[in-house]
Amino acid sequence: MYILKNEFIWIGLILIGLFFSSATPYSDQSIVSPLERINWTWAEPILATVDFEYAGGPVSLEAKGSAGLIEFLIRKAAHFTVFFALGALLVKAVSRTRLHAGLTLLFAWALANTVAIFDEFHQSLTPERTPLIQDIMLDSFGAACGILLIGGFLLFKQGRHKRSRSGFVSPRW
Repeated sequence: MYILKNEFIWIGLILIGLFFSSATPYSDQSIVSPLERINWTWAEPILATVDFEYAGGPVSLEAKGSAGLIEFLIRKAAHFTVFFALGALLVKAVSRTRLHAGLTLLFAWALANTVAIFDEFHQSLTPERTPLIQDIMLDSFGAACGILLIGGFLLFKQGRHKRSRSGFVSPRW
């Protein structure tokens, strides 16, 4: 059970997953073909409301079709989710250093951003993949959300267990 609770193992697994994912050409990762086999007419009224630009290109039902739009949303949700988890795990790992709480959050975010930058750089070396600053920004936002959630939880937990008689809460973890 210790393995499931050790954040360093999970961080390592995420980094390995990111490496292999960014080393895989788009044509080997695309799920458009399987998605096209599904009848999405029930979702088209909702999908029709999606209309914005991402990395200089249109993202809409009209521009991408149902399967293409759903794949785009899945891929971007994966960016956010993976970096949310990475950010949360990095806070837990960095909090072991006994840095001030603010520095812990900042250092965890800097590490997550470094991973995002290297992930996009690695994609630039892969055929059919395009590194995007927008993906780095999305990754950074996902990491920040994970960091703030877990950082807030750790601060709350520490405040409940290490409160002095005056109610002062130490700013260190």
